[in-house]
Amino acid sequence: MAEGKKTRKIAILGGPGTGKTTLCKQLDVDYSMAGYISDVCLEFARSYIAWYGVPRSIFEQFLLYEGQKRREEELSYCDIIFCDNATILNYVYGLLSCDFKNPKEVYALMKLYEWAMRDLPEYDIFYVPREFDVEKDGIRYQDSDFAVVVDAKIKNFLDIMNVPYTIVRGDLETRVKTVKEKIGFVEKRKRCTAIHEVALRNDNGSCPV
Repeated sequence: MAEGKKTRKIAILGGPGTGKTTLCKQLDVDYSMAGYISDVCLEFARSYIAWYGVPRSIFEQFLLYEGQKRREEELSYCDIIFCDNATILNYVYGLLSCDFKNPKEVYALMKLYEWAMRDLPEYDIFYVPREFDVEKDGIRYQDSDFAVVVDAKIKNFLDIMNVPYTIVRGDLETRVKTVKEKIGFVEKRKRCTAIHEVALRNDNGSCPV
């Protein structure tokens, strides 16, 4: 990545089990093969839940925020990263756990909101609606009803705050195409799409670039 150029962050948002991670991984493959320095920034919350269990307190959202922020910063050498979460969502999850009768928790929620608004301009945002039921994976939230609530909270947050975002629907191929058309996709180098064809054209079997 050129010196001084910021990493482009593509945030694929939605509730648990909507196919965000699969979409991020496919986009990373396509952009990497096209010559971009890209990577997938996986949701820190999954690691946190595996280590400590599902977060119950709004104050845990600060730990999740810092973990997610650190993962994104570790990929700052990339041209583009595909995130299946974003720091702005810690405010959304804070809404779900906040005791609004407790002044400390309300203050914590206000800080999460402040940080979300600060980070918001860093992302190109895509929202993946739920098109199938939650599959149990032993890590993330397992309750389908709760997952639907999370879906609604995320979309409501984007709509109420007038955040520009693109809805991504359909099968994986259609989703990938939607994201590419929105953010742009230019082949920076030729692909080795068929090794046997390359071998026929080149004695050493290398890919022409």
